[in-house]
Amino acid sequence: MTTLQSSFYAAAIISCLLCAFVVGGNRAPKRFKYLVVYLVLESLRYAFQWLMIQPAAPAKSLWLGLLFVSSFLVAPALWMFAREIAEERTPSLRELRGPHLAVILAGALLTMPLLLRTHLGTTYDNPDDIATPLHSLFIHTTMLAGVCLFLCQVPYYLTACLRLLGNHVALSKAMFSVVEPSSLNTLRLLIFIVCTNWLVGLLRALYCLTLGADNGIGIVFCALEVGVTAAVVFALMRRTTTFSIEDRALAQEIAVSTKYARSALDVPARSRIRRKLAEAMSSGRLHRDSSVTLRALCESLKENPHYVSQVINQDLETNFYDLIKKHRVEDAMNALVTEPEKSVLDIALDVGFNSKSTFNAAFRQHAGMTPREFRASRRNVQEPAQFH
Repeated sequence: MTTLQSSFYAAAIISCLLCAFVVGGNRAPKRFKYLVVYLVLESLRYAFQWLMIQPAAPAKSLWLGLLFVSSFLVAPALWMFAREIAEERTPSLRELRGPHLAVILAGALLTMPLLLRTHLGTTYDNPDDIATPLHSLFIHTTMLAGVCLFLCQVPYYLTACLRLLGNHVALSKAMFSVVEPSSLNTLRLLIFIVCTNWLVGLLRALYCLTLGADNGIGIVFCALEVGVTAAVVFALMRRTTTFSIEDRALAQEIAVSTKYARSALDVPARSRIRRKLAEAMSSGRLHRDSSVTLRALCESLKENPHYVSQVINQDLETNFYDLIKKHRVEDAMNALVTEPEKSVLDIALDVGFNSKSTFNAAFRQHAGMTPREFRASRRNVQEPAQFH
């Protein structure tokens, strides 16, 4: 029985860590940091359970206590991942404060009486320091209080995740009438895992309170918990590379459309602003000014800054600073070819950059190579033509 449970827990640990490695190694979705955190926490929980059922494993009270503490972190990690999806940003850990931290801290404090009884033997009770009945009752009472706190904590975060999920689904469909992004399906699957773990935790608590001894029921709880987790995690690994790219593009569209949902900008005004922008950029007068701002651009165009920003974001599918950098780089590319006597730094300053490093970074971003590499490549193309 122990061997079978060990195999289940080992499979869950490996699948969670493997999925965390796949998600963490995929650099496209920079905003799914808390998905990795969630998967690592789940693998730790299963590792602690694996250690607890090993007959020869020492410090069993330590592993049980750490299982309690890590369990209080799983639901908040899931909630932070839901916020990553809904808010299109990576929330800071500093935002997880107040009541959130109070519950986690309370759960850790309720585990302390158990942790203080840790010893290097292979049993929960220390044969060299047997607890008094009153001390034992205190430990079991704090553990029961911790279980009750956990059973109250998880539904709060699940409700918050479902609320974020519902709002995001409604927004994406209202704006685009498209299929929901796959990261929302990922969130649904993770919510299913947490619900299963919560249910198993409740059943275990009720079983221990009513029947006490295991009598083989532990393998059923283990199979239910691990089976759901493994199935979901393997499903996540199959879709990781998909949601990493698709959701980023959709998220940007949703964010832009939401920002300008109430704008009164009409089609003639859009066309006029696009024409003025094209004329201003082609003249080079504005974007070559190193201190240019959106306000200065709008004053030059004699247009509303909000409308100009909307046209840049929606029609040109960029932002003000990237638009300026793009035209500066295009001017620099022309100068690198037509003015070979000028240094790279002089050209960078001429087109509006304040430093060579900033220029190199922007040039590589837009051209895929450094300014020197670009100049050399153009020189190599021209020389054979001049020879013939």
